[in-house]
Amino acid sequence: MVNRPSLFFILLGGLFCALSIGLLTVQLPENTSILRLIHPSDNLDLLLVQSYTLPRIAIALLAGGTLAFASLLLQQVMGNPLASDSTLGISSGAQFSLFTVAIFAPQFLQYSTGLIALVGAIFSLLFVLVLARKTLSPLLLILAGLVVNLYFGTCTAMMMLFYPEEARGLAQWGAGSLVQESWHDSQQLALQSAVCFSLIFLLRRPLSILTLNDSNAKSLGVPVGKLRFIGIIISAYLIASVVSAVGMIGFIGLSAATLVRQLGIRTFTWQLSASIVLGALLLAITDLILQLVNVYYQISLPTGAATALLGTPLLLWLMFRTLPHSGRLTTTHFQKIRQYRPHFTWLIIAFFVVSVILALGLGKNAQNSWQMLIPEHTFQLDILALRYPRMLIAICAGILLSVAGVLLQRLTLNPMASPELLGVSSGAGMGILVLLFVFSAQDTLWFWLAGISGALLALFILASINQRSGMLPEKVLLTGISLSALFDTLQRIVIASGDPRANQLISWTSGSTQSLAPTLAIPFTLLALILLVVSLLFSRWLDLLRLQSPMAQALGLNILQTRWILIIFSAILTALATLMVGPLSFIGLLVPHLTHFLGVYKARQQLLISALLGSTIMLIADWIGRQILFPYEIPAGLVATLVGGSYFLLMMRKV
Repeated sequence: MVNRPSLFFILLGGLFCALSIGLLTVQLPENTSILRLIHPSDNLDLLLVQSYTLPRIAIALLAGGTLAFASLLLQQVMGNPLASDSTLGISSGAQFSLFTVAIFAPQFLQYSTGLIALVGAIFSLLFVLVLARKTLSPLLLILAGLVVNLYFGTCTAMMMLFYPEEARGLAQWGAGSLVQESWHDSQQLALQSAVCFSLIFLLRRPLSILTLNDSNAKSLGVPVGKLRFIGIIISAYLIASVVSAVGMIGFIGLSAATLVRQLGIRTFTWQLSASIVLGALLLAITDLILQLVNVYYQISLPTGAATALLGTPLLLWLMFRTLPHSGRLTTTHFQKIRQYRPHFTWLIIAFFVVSVILALGLGKNAQNSWQMLIPEHTFQLDILALRYPRMLIAICAGILLSVAGVLLQRLTLNPMASPELLGVSSGAGMGILVLLFVFSAQDTLWFWLAGISGALLALFILASINQRSGMLPEKVLLTGISLSALFDTLQRIVIASGDPRANQLISWTSGSTQSLAPTLAIPFTLLALILLVVSLLFSRWLDLLRLQSPMAQALGLNILQTRWILIIFSAILTALATLMVGPLSFIGLLVPHLTHFLGVYKARQQLLISALLGSTIMLIADWIGRQILFPYEIPAGLVATLVGGSYFLLMMRKV
């Protein structure tokens, strides 16, 4: 009798064979046997299949098996069922290092792309381990890995923005393209994988003992520390090898390793073997389906981005299944550091005034020297007329994101909640993406409606997924970051397609204050101030919410109604700010923490001080972006992301 795992592998193998035969039959000349592929030929159609299609199938099998093997090995040595190349930021680190070298030092690529990718992979993995080193809980490791992914993605987007010609080919490769022109990559990856597989199979017995706790494993004479180090290094090397060969292939490793465990395969040796076969079949089947879609419908999608798109729901399911209560984030009140004093207000106002003066007056001229503009003649007045709308837009975005951050942190009682980390900004971006590529609309009104609708949809998905779990802050946060990762995947698919509208999407998502029409600066400033005043009406609700839900409800607060009103209001604020300066600015995370550091605890006071601080930070970010690489410009959204993202990564160490 055939058991369940065997039947599953037989069915997958049969599907792979059927798809392979179907694809080869379509590509081969009429009345040509598939057996002719194993013989040399001068026929051009046969040569194309032998040099392109067959190597592509081979690299898909090798890459999928290698990623699955590396992910299962990572899970074993780290004791984390969610560890993989995608969740720990290893792939994104390898891709970032290859992008950097390819753009700034391409001469080094001729020596060893694998070594370059390995350096980036190890650096990214060490970054994640350092951030979560206090407990190394599954939650914190995955949270750190997902944020590192987003952080490296921002840096990669910056390079693509400044070097569009150099990055054009890299974009498709980075999205996980399995297109091959020879057998070279397959042979090289096969050799690298075979050596690593052999080493791990030699160590399979001591590695299997790592399922015990460290003390028991050490009592049996197992060198736990050395084994973990060897396992992590070999996993990183295998992942880096795949990334250097075909780019980022999302979630195949995690999917295969999870299915192996779900099939009930117990022994570590058989798990390793099964993961290789399962990962190879999953990636090859996915790629074969995409090739057939391209043949019949002329729709070309990068394989890696497609697997990442399918893998995000899997990651969410796994997180909710395997993280019931592990690694909880702090949900209690912030500790009082100091008492707020009135002179802080005057210092913040003075800082804001200085920022306005810098944003308006100080800058570099054509000779690349600093110049302070004084409105004495028409030319300088014209320059000021160009600068003041950007200054007002930066102020608007700072107010809206800061207020939204305060609302969400008080609503969820989660000090790490923010519009960006809850997927609201990504939802607005997804609405813009759909508008550009599905409806091809360019009218400004439709942009605003699409952004707000996307933000509301993201919040609805967030609430729907987490409603049954009681909106646990750690799961809400992980859901939001997963939604952000999903948007990043969709963006990579669009960019890799080569569509001219992708450049518009990249420019918008980078977060420049010049993307909004100058004539709208004053109306939107008034709108931001009106929304700030409206937010003050919620001050009593916010103060009561800090007392926890039972106490707030006992004092007469309708918890359900309050939550939905604040969530919708936060979505509107975030969508407006995102449409002004792009997504992922982290201002909504950073500013509420600064106000707490200053000793601000009452809701009304915190909203006002946060709006002032957020405006100041956005002004400084915009000014730095305009001046640091003059005459080139770094969009304010990217500068704010790098600053705010760094702060978030530091906060991870305190969780």
